[in-house]
Amino acid sequence: MRNKLVGWPLVVVMLVSIVFTAAGPPAKASAAGGINLSIGKNVTASGQSQTYGPSNVNDGNPNSYWESTNHAFPQWIQVDLGTATSINEFVLKLPASWEPRTQTLSVQGSLNGTTFTNITGPADYAFDPAEGNSVTVSFDETSTRYVRLSVINNTTWPAAQLSEFEIYGPSVSPPTPPTGNNVASGKPITASSSTFTYVATHANDNNVQTYWEGGSNPSTLTLDLESNHDIASIVLKLNPSTEWSARTQTIQVLGHDQTTTTFSNLVSAQSYTFAPASGNFVTIPVNATVKRLQLNITSNSGAPAGQIAEIEVYGTAGENPDLTITDMSWTPSSPSENDDITLHATVKNIGSAEAGATTVNFYLNDAKAGSSPVGPLAAGASATVSLQTGAPAAASYALSAKVDEDDNIIELNDGNNSYSHSSPLVIGSVESSDLVGTIQWTPTTPMAGNAVAFTVKLKNQGNKATASGSHAITVALKNPAGSTIQTFNGSYHGALAAGASATVQIPGTWTAANGSYTLTTSVAPDANEVPVKRENNVSHANLTVYSSRGASMPYTRYDTDDAIRGGGALLKSAPTFDQALTASEASGQRYVALPSSGSNLEWTVREGEGGAGITMRYTMPDSSDGMGLDGSLDVYVNGSKKKTVPLTSYYSWQYFSSDHPADAPGGGRPLFRFDEVHWKLDTPLQPGDKIRIQKSNADNLEYGVDFIEIEPVPAAIARPANSVSVTDFGAIPNDGQDDLTAFEAAVQAAASSGKTLYIPEGTFHLGNMWKIGSVGNLIDDMKIMGAGIWHTNIQFTNPNAASGGISLRIAGQLDFSHIYLNSNLRSRYNQNAIYKGFMDNFGTNSKIHNVWVEHFECGFWVGDYAHTPAKIAEGLIIENSRIRNNLADGVNFAQGTSHSTVRNSSIRNNGDDGLAVWTSNVNGAPAGVNNTFSYNTIENNWRAAAIAFFGGSGHKATHNLIVDTVGGSGIRMNTVFPGYHFQNNTGILFSDTTIIGSGTSKDLYNGERGAIDLEASNDPIRNVTFTNIDILNTQRSAVQFGYGGGFENIVFNHIRIDGTGLDGVTSSRFSSPHPGAAIYTYTGNGSATFNNLTMQNIAHPDLYFIQNGFHLIFE
Repeated sequence: MRNKLVGWPLVVVMLVSIVFTAAGPPAKASAAGGINLSIGKNVTASGQSQTYGPSNVNDGNPNSYWESTNHAFPQWIQVDLGTATSINEFVLKLPASWEPRTQTLSVQGSLNGTTFTNITGPADYAFDPAEGNSVTVSFDETSTRYVRLSVINNTTWPAAQLSEFEIYGPSVSPPTPPTGNNVASGKPITASSSTFTYVATHANDNNVQTYWEGGSNPSTLTLDLESNHDIASIVLKLNPSTEWSARTQTIQVLGHDQTTTTFSNLVSAQSYTFAPASGNFVTIPVNATVKRLQLNITSNSGAPAGQIAEIEVYGTAGENPDLTITDMSWTPSSPSENDDITLHATVKNIGSAEAGATTVNFYLNDAKAGSSPVGPLAAGASATVSLQTGAPAAASYALSAKVDEDDNIIELNDGNNSYSHSSPLVIGSVESSDLVGTIQWTPTTPMAGNAVAFTVKLKNQGNKATASGSHAITVALKNPAGSTIQTFNGSYHGALAAGASATVQIPGTWTAANGSYTLTTSVAPDANEVPVKRENNVSHANLTVYSSRGASMPYTRYDTDDAIRGGGALLKSAPTFDQALTASEASGQRYVALPSSGSNLEWTVREGEGGAGITMRYTMPDSSDGMGLDGSLDVYVNGSKKKTVPLTSYYSWQYFSSDHPADAPGGGRPLFRFDEVHWKLDTPLQPGDKIRIQKSNADNLEYGVDFIEIEPVPAAIARPANSVSVTDFGAIPNDGQDDLTAFEAAVQAAASSGKTLYIPEGTFHLGNMWKIGSVGNLIDDMKIMGAGIWHTNIQFTNPNAASGGISLRIAGQLDFSHIYLNSNLRSRYNQNAIYKGFMDNFGTNSKIHNVWVEHFECGFWVGDYAHTPAKIAEGLIIENSRIRNNLADGVNFAQGTSHSTVRNSSIRNNGDDGLAVWTSNVNGAPAGVNNTFSYNTIENNWRAAAIAFFGGSGHKATHNLIVDTVGGSGIRMNTVFPGYHFQNNTGILFSDTTIIGSGTSKDLYNGERGAIDLEASNDPIRNVTFTNIDILNTQRSAVQFGYGGGFENIVFNHIRIDGTGLDGVTSSRFSSPHPGAAIYTYTGNGSATFNNLTMQNIAHPDLYFIQNGFHLIFE
């Protein structure tokens, strides 16, 4: 601190000379006009010493101070008030504990920062700790913007010193807010950014206790008045509480009327002072006609960005129409389900100008029944429109309508466009039989080669018995392309009473072949069945024939080895699984590189195969900042170019120096170097067609192709009966705009009406997490479906943490299907992305099927972290799906998930366990039990394992195919993670599974992992059976046991091991060097029994490498 005593004789003389200006007690901060005008203003100086900068003089801290350059008088310090301001007093302060001193100074003012005139001439000012080391300088009122204090001497230190430079103006009365109507209240309001929970809607909620705060400057706040208004002034408010300090914000006002969307300047940027002592509000005169107003805030002396508690706009509405519905009715007045219904609505324009033509939407139980046009209406005019709805089913319907729901007409008030009829529309039932057929088959999970038999449960759900005689039933078996493979015919003979059912055996069988099929069951109309009851005589069911191991998918693969290379295309490989080579992550450790324009690879479509759907696995370089590069490859069919396919490495490339990934080069070893893209051809490929992938550009990027997959593209699924669509609520496909509000409204409508929620063809963009239900209001039951994974695309656009994916809050049963999901996530955000394809509460007996999920943190994370005790998922089925290219797990059954299944799904290229059960106990969750992973193909996992069980009991993993887990295991169990382990396990089964190219010598800890890897880290692994397992081409050891927790009752039956140690590595993290063994243990605690073990091509000369104390039993 620069407060040393200096024995200069001049001190006494100068103290005497200052008495007339500094006598009396120190002035208080509110001595003059009440507001210290320098607070938060920009301060500059001629120089500073060390860290004692000029900003200390208006920081409100009397112990911080500015000190000028030493031994260099004169020195100055300057405050920019931001605009010309009336002032009449200064208060100058030093720290109260400093010894007395006198400074000789003068004060000048300027309006432009260049030309200065004296406000006070040079004089000596005494700073005395007995008076608080403060002096007050009063002078005649003057208007200035720049206030400069010049110092030519200091009796105690050879520099200018000042801790606070307070500036005051004449006292004024607090401004009076304008009278009239505030037309901003409750209107739509948005912001360029916000901080924490201080969102834009707080700025017009009529509550000054809440406020908006931007994320950074410049920050904008945009208010939509929804129609033209003639405005006179704007009032901007902050909380007047004394807890808020005074601050100055630099604000520009912009606006536009309803004929344009381009903002124009209304009031140029200037500084506005908000002071709690005067109400903490400012009034800005604005004379303009506007629909939308925008505040552009570029500085705030009290916060890093703009702050507004309330924006009030005073004015009157301009001339505009105002459409409302005044009445509704229907004919006939007492309808039955046999009648065609006509709905009527009366529309009136109660506004001040003519309304153009628009539409009226009619709703039955919140489901859109149809639309009718309404022509132009003069102010005050009315018109009645009608809609023929056909014959709805017998029920009671809530009737409503909305005029101009799409907001095509700018109105005085958009809040009065809806009408709900006070009485329900009641449709009476008709006397009729009503036949419905439900198909069943045996075996219930057929495999290729099985003879499949069919039965139909025939039910009369009408109120009248059927006629006697024969009732024909036809069953058509169709492939994914919709072609009929086989037709079966049966019949029921005799009358079937109302409400009664009968089981009909359908003659004949079908020899099952791998794939997915549709069964269409048609029941002939009954003589007693009126036409309106015949619409449900046809029903559909999906049948999947499982492979003996792995998923049965509708595509066929064309691999690197099947292609003909041309134009300089190169085969790249990693035969020893060297992770430094990109090929280590390729299928079979081989891919084709396309380094230059013209390089290509080509396949011929095989007999019995083809289709319009193509999926390609590819690699391309990362960018230096880790954000990826963009590029493209061309597609040729029979020599003719059909498409240029855009590619990107935005999603791929993660870097590891530990088990936490980095997003940019330099973060460690690269993994996740391949990604996928899929597209549709206009014309399906036929057997014998040649498809070529070619680099045709000169972008200096080398692309790599691993394989393509070709499949038929089924027709889009039409909107089902008894459904609502997201498009009913304003969602528009392929427009690039955020549809989240429409999706959330559609969920509410579907949940309240019990209808299916349908998402039609096209790409729908969602700007944040889609929440289906809420923590405090779980949805009982819900069915959501799209038009198919090749037709309906949900694209989450926000790349930030916790800003995408689907949060399910389901209490009952969910059925979710036929949708492709993608996102813009590309980082795990230090394991805190909270951005799963599906997560949270999955309900009971839910089914998620026929979905394609990629580029999320995880595909599925089934766990509840919002309730205590946790609400666990039970009976969940995930099937017939594609879960690929995610940064972490494919599916994780966590938090007590039980009796749940993943089956017949493709799990590919995920960055943690492909399928896992983690029995965590957070929020009091119980141990998960009896989960099943079956008939899945898990491939190209680039860390962890394909299948993992970390605790619980009764789990099964059967009939799976595991291929190419480059940096981890095929199957793993451990007792590392917190939660429940295997203390109460009565039996876990792995069976009928093939593991190829798995295990590693270089996991993320640079250690070895077995193709089957068992780690009893903290407590025992017990009661586990492996049956009918083939372990082929293992990178290191086939079966590995480790750590000292113990192994009890571990049994292997019918195990075939062919090939170990293919990576050639012998160094070990856990033991002495050794090549890959059939069985390797680095623990002496436990035993394992092997029944019927066969081995060949084992790298270790002794076949096994076993630590003393561990017991192998061969029977």
